[in-house]
Amino acid sequence: MKSTPELMNKTVSEKKAVTSVGFIALTIASPVMGLVLLVPAIPEIVEQFSISENIGQSLITFYLIALGLGQLGYGIASDRFGRRPILLLGSLFFGIGSALILLANSIEFLIFCRILQGLGAAACLSMGRAMIHDNYVRAEAAKHMSTAQTIQSTVPIMSVLFGGILVEFLGWKSGMVVSAIAGFTILAITIFKLTETHKNKLPNINLGEITTAYSSIFKNPLFMSFALTCGMQSGMFYVLAGILPYHYEALGQSALQFGLWFSIMPIGFFIGNFINRRFLVMRSIEIVAFSGSIITLISMVILFAEAYADRLTPLSIALPCGLFGFGNGILISNATIGAISAAGKYAGTGSGFTGAWQMFAGASFGALIVVIGGTYNMLITAGAIIGISAISIICLSYAATHRTKL
Repeated sequence: MKSTPELMNKTVSEKKAVTSVGFIALTIASPVMGLVLLVPAIPEIVEQFSISENIGQSLITFYLIALGLGQLGYGIASDRFGRRPILLLGSLFFGIGSALILLANSIEFLIFCRILQGLGAAACLSMGRAMIHDNYVRAEAAKHMSTAQTIQSTVPIMSVLFGGILVEFLGWKSGMVVSAIAGFTILAITIFKLTETHKNKLPNINLGEITTAYSSIFKNPLFMSFALTCGMQSGMFYVLAGILPYHYEALGQSALQFGLWFSIMPIGFFIGNFINRRFLVMRSIEIVAFSGSIITLISMVILFAEAYADRLTPLSIALPCGLFGFGNGILISNATIGAISAAGKYAGTGSGFTGAWQMFAGASFGALIVVIGGTYNMLITAGAIIGISAISIICLSYAATHRTKL
């Protein structure tokens, strides 16, 4: 029988772990918050600034590009200098960028603020993932990543719901107050509470080391299969977040109603993560991730069929998107940890690239789908995501068949 001191030590250790994962969840959730809180406001911004829908979509696109480019730099920098200083810089940028949006009186300044906000969010996202890898072994890391994303997934649910309410009653800038508070909260906790988690820093950082790091992960087929899949699947969430407001608006839905319908997708993500954490993650992260990719494909096939039969309603859009979120919830945490662990000593670089690819996928595919008419035609949107889901299934097939090598 264990002694009382041993039980007390175990309890203290568990409390610290919960606190750590909770904070990491906040850092991972902040980029989604920065994106989603503005989504219900896009139609109003388009009208207020008298801009085209393409320029309105650029508020998502530029944010995602900054989020992607930032992670490429932060990843390798954190392998050299540690996670804490990068998170300090990023949370400061995220808080300031969010706050400056409150002063925006032109679309040019608004885009600048979104870029600054995205650069800050990039550090929060990539460092949160890297810190989980630093603290836990592979299977446990996948479990805690799922825990963090279960907590994280409540943020877009609340962001969409309250984002719609805020836009409806307080105007489109009000959501950015919440983002600013989140950014400065992360900054304060990092300053006063966070200790460095990366104990094996690279001895130096130069062009040669950067080339070696990226060459190492790009030549690793297991890393690439996980990373490409994770990027494409996460990117599709951002595509839907940027395009669905137009479809709901075409169906006569207000910003508040859009928030209620859209929240079904992050609720599905929450449920998927919860089930993954409780029942699936300790089995095989490759097989579980592959199953999630199948579910996301099925969800978009259903949405495509509804659009083809001309039966689109708010509910017929929301339910397949909820299933898509469920599949993503099963897939993302497993694919993320699979990629980072496959990167070996370049875990920060691997985390940065994986996150960057998510943003590039969301930005580039989102912009492309808008250009070819996805804001008006759901067949185009669903068809494009079906194709991307099929590619991710092919990538995960490699990881699943080579899982004994990890």
